[in-house]
Amino acid sequence: MEKKEKEKQIRKEAKATLWAVAAIVVFWFLSGLGVSRIHVTVFHTPLWVITGCLGTWIFAIILTVFLIKKLYRNFDLDDEEGKDE
Repeated sequence: MEKKEKEKQIRKEAKATLWAVAAIVVFWFLSGLGVSRIHVTVFHTPLWVITGCLGTWIFAIILTVFLIKKLYRNFDLDDEEGKDE
């Protein structure tokens, strides 16, 4: 992989990670505050606590696994030109 391709891949991964963080924040906001209007309890705990905490955690894990499997690539950051010397 050439240096230019590596830089392009790094930018692509960084942008995807920022989008994933933004999606997690939006999910947390909606699952916490959005669900707070529903007066449902599970084991004497309001539903918004469960969806805001556990739901966000599970959503973050799912997004991370997706990014790892579909987008991230494993490559060496060292310059390949310097190895010949």
